[in-house]
Amino acid sequence: MPRPPSGTDVKLKAAGRRLIQEKGLTGFSLREACRLAGVNPAMFRYYFGSKDEFVKVVMKEMYDEFMLNFKAGVSAAGTPRERLKNALVEVGRFAQGIRKAAPMIFSDLAQGKKEAFGFFSANFTEHVGQVALLAMECRSSSAVKGRTVPYMVAAMLPVMVFPVIVAGILERNGVDALAGTPFRKLSAELFSGEGIAERAEIALRGVGL
Repeated sequence: MPRPPSGTDVKLKAAGRRLIQEKGLTGFSLREACRLAGVNPAMFRYYFGSKDEFVKVVMKEMYDEFMLNFKAGVSAAGTPRERLKNALVEVGRFAQGIRKAAPMIFSDLAQGKKEAFGFFSANFTEHVGQVALLAMECRSSSAVKGRTVPYMVAAMLPVMVFPVIVAGILERNGVDALAGTPFRKLSAELFSGEGIAERAEIALRGVGL
């Protein structure tokens, strides 16, 4: 039976997003989400049932928002290379937004948890197909034109995702410096718009575009 219209679920989802972005999945607390939202915990159960279902709803909404920005970037006027760069930039921005939650997501996938894989493949892969289409447009002018499109995608996407995730792990564990560089400076480089755009350029040049 559908739930009656209410702002309660919206408040809970906003609180959940904030906590996931600030503390990741392991630091996420239903009690704290209810407190931030100003909602009785009993109402949480009424709307979402369980913590796992709630997290899925919040993560899916975050991904849907990312895809709106992603599609706007790839549909903008420009050369195929420019549109591919726009796509990579949006991937980098999304990775930054979920950097504290991503390690746990990838851990579940690496451990072969079928539920996590099913949710991920059903809800978090649309952008990969879009990047593949753009890569196909660019392949003939790339340095790896003899390779497959999945090869190109596998060479580019990690450049946008994994530095941010690793930085998120270091951040969670209180690392102060890396290779002599203060972590504050490193995070400013990695998480800034300029830093994301530069990594997109590195990813493109890595495949000779």
